[in-house]
Amino acid sequence: MMVVNEPERDQAILGAAAELLLRLGYNKLTMGDVADAVALHRGLVYLRFKSKDELVEAVARRELDRYSQRWSEHLLADPRGGSVASVYRAMAGALQQLPLAAAIVARDEEIFGKYLRRPGNLFENMKDLGTQSFLKDMQQAGAVRREVDTRAMAFILDALTPALRLTFPHSGGQSADTGLPAAEEVVDALAELLELGLTPPTGADLAAGKAIMLDALATARAKFFA
Repeated sequence: MMVVNEPERDQAILGAAAELLLRLGYNKLTMGDVADAVALHRGLVYLRFKSKDELVEAVARRELDRYSQRWSEHLLADPRGGSVASVYRAMAGALQQLPLAAAIVARDEEIFGKYLRRPGNLFENMKDLGTQSFLKDMQQAGAVRREVDTRAMAFILDALTPALRLTFPHSGGQSADTGLPAAEEVVDALAELLELGLTPPTGADLAAGKAIMLDALATARAKFFA
């Protein structure tokens, strides 16, 4: 009798669903498509995920966990990591490598369609990005100027984050609009603005700033994606 490795089967289902979600979008995606992609009877897919919404939410959670991990890796690899600018450089670097995560951050209507209007959807529970508390922690640690209005700055940064996605390649490898600046240009310009506007005149405490962000990402992974 063949023993089924259920965790591996689940990962195969999630991987196939992620690829199909990017290619077809939520509105056209069916559980049958996913079952066919992994050569399973659709009843087995429904046995593990009771609805398309449950499957899409599991896919999103897995992708956001990967995003948090990749974000941490970029931050650790940055020799200037620890300023607010470096946090956004790392974020953009991670999103460029993970198109589905970029679509999640942007609440991409083309990909998530009707799901975005579902009451109690996963994204409604993610409205508070914690940007203001992060900036306050950075301010207290000496990585952000004391006179910065963290509430106003958090509002601005949260509004800018989805816009970054417009410059990232789609899953097919082409940018959304060839008339837009390259993602690297946008990230570099944003990082320069943040360095000039937020970094204390004597320089940011990079070690403290990096520790704050890494701890925030670890906490998010443990709380939301476990």
